[in-house]
Amino acid sequence: MNIKIARHIGYCFGVRRAMDAAFQCLEHNPFGSVFSSGPLIHNRQAMELLEGRGLDLWPPNERIIKKFKPESLTVIIRAHGLSPKAEKELRAFGIKVVDATCPRVARVQQIVAEEVTAGGIIVIWGSAGHPEVEGLLGYCHGRGQVASSPYDFEKLPNFKRVLLVAQTTQDARLWPLAAEAFKKRFPFSRAINTICLATVNRQDEARRLATECDALVVVGGKDSGNTKRLYEISLNCGAEAICIEDPSEIDSQFVSGRETIGLVAGASTPQWQIRAAVQRLKALSRAKTFSPLSFIQRLSRALVLSSIYTGLGAGCLGLAWSRIAGYHQPSYFFGLFFFYVQAMHLLNGYLVRASARINDPDRADFLNKYKPYLVLSGLSSTVLALTASYLAGPKVLAIILFLSFLGLIYAVPLPLPYISGKGFSRLMDLPLSKTLSISLGWAFLLTAPVVIIEPAFFPLSPPLFAKAGYIFGAIFFNLLCRTIIMDFQEAIGDRMFGRRTPVTVLGWKGAEKLLIGCLIFWTLYLVLGGLLAFKGGPLWLIIISGPLYNAAALPRLYKNPGLGGYSFDLALDFQFILTWLLVWLWSIL
Repeated sequence: MNIKIARHIGYCFGVRRAMDAAFQCLEHNPFGSVFSSGPLIHNRQAMELLEGRGLDLWPPNERIIKKFKPESLTVIIRAHGLSPKAEKELRAFGIKVVDATCPRVARVQQIVAEEVTAGGIIVIWGSAGHPEVEGLLGYCHGRGQVASSPYDFEKLPNFKRVLLVAQTTQDARLWPLAAEAFKKRFPFSRAINTICLATVNRQDEARRLATECDALVVVGGKDSGNTKRLYEISLNCGAEAICIEDPSEIDSQFVSGRETIGLVAGASTPQWQIRAAVQRLKALSRAKTFSPLSFIQRLSRALVLSSIYTGLGAGCLGLAWSRIAGYHQPSYFFGLFFFYVQAMHLLNGYLVRASARINDPDRADFLNKYKPYLVLSGLSSTVLALTASYLAGPKVLAIILFLSFLGLIYAVPLPLPYISGKGFSRLMDLPLSKTLSISLGWAFLLTAPVVIIEPAFFPLSPPLFAKAGYIFGAIFFNLLCRTIIMDFQEAIGDRMFGRRTPVTVLGWKGAEKLLIGCLIFWTLYLVLGGLLAFKGGPLWLIIISGPLYNAAALPRLYKNPGLGGYSFDLALDFQFILTWLLVWLWSIL
């Protein structure tokens, strides 16, 4: 089964802006002191997660009022906007007000306010009772009317000066009909099309996919006006469609017999909700078919989600760099790298399983479904890694035990100080700790055990010490770039659960610049350091298997940022296996 995903998907600009405002307020204010003027966006699941972070609806109860001083309370104006009267009442409390009104809605508010000041009457073509419409009526100061369809214009009084505007999420294809009916009723009136471009794009996508696919899945909140509109458009185009909030609403009967299913989403639908729906469709498709290709897909998925593939990548990368450096590495070192990384990666999956429900629902379901077997696998890998380190000698065993100790205290609450006025209790709460700990951990694991048993290193000589430092840096920058790329895929869950990765700290654009800078620096590091340490040698192989491969993964981030999945992990971590293959080819040529 083929799944076609709409090009315009995920949060629109206004919704993302409101969510960013909420995250920023929640990060810098005490728990229980941040409110929104009604549901911030029309998506129940996203609101539940924000409420878990401390967001509440205004007005608060008396207990909150007594606990916090008014000036320490923050109220966020929802993306749909608020009437001037309601906003004035908020500010009268002496609280901090953060205006997260969608700029597109704010533009309509300004148009309405200017027309009312000039003495005109406003007719809003939209859904009566919708918060955006209610806010616009507030700007009308009693000189506004709501029309839900072109037929409602006939019921309006004979106004002399009247202006027609639209709720920003109305059906764009119906606007010409509405404007024509309005002009017919009020010949000397004006009509301004205020439907948002993001709405238009999503509606056009729904119409296109309705003609190209056997059926459509519309993902979004059941109380979201623009999501409802997408569902109505899909049905009007003759497509069989379902509107879902939760992926469990997609059953096997809906998928059965379909060759192509399209997926569209409302402007207030988060990426993780879309990802969950896509992975649900893929899972149902796998269950319905069996072929050599589907078997390979199932096997690849199992290897990635069980962290076996990641362990294999670690073993290949460690083996490749040892060969490049000319170390006399015993064969069991591959097993040491493989088993240790697989065990730690699997353990980390269970530590962050709450955010995995958002970042990667498929992985979360896999970890939950096969928990007994995976726990046994992790414990077995731990024992085998310790066995391999014991065979390598007491120094290597000490290194592995030290890394294991750091891994254990990483997620354990510790009496740590406060940073920037906000407390944290674990090492994993530190800014960029997730990104740096993975990069440093891999670099130390793949370098130190091999170096420490190398006879030529004792006594330490400056050239050999420089070579070891170069290899450590090369692996570190390799993992740093790879982890930042993965952080893009996991940004939503990381931000929701307060983890400070480059993407959550710097934002998408800032993290993108950091990644590009790291790739450039890594390339220069490999070139200059390789010329000094190896005098050319396998330098170009290293560059091919490193910066270029990571750079090639970047376009994938722009196609459907946040959708990720095991196939993306499979492709990204293949770079480690490729490095070993290139080094092996270089050694036999």
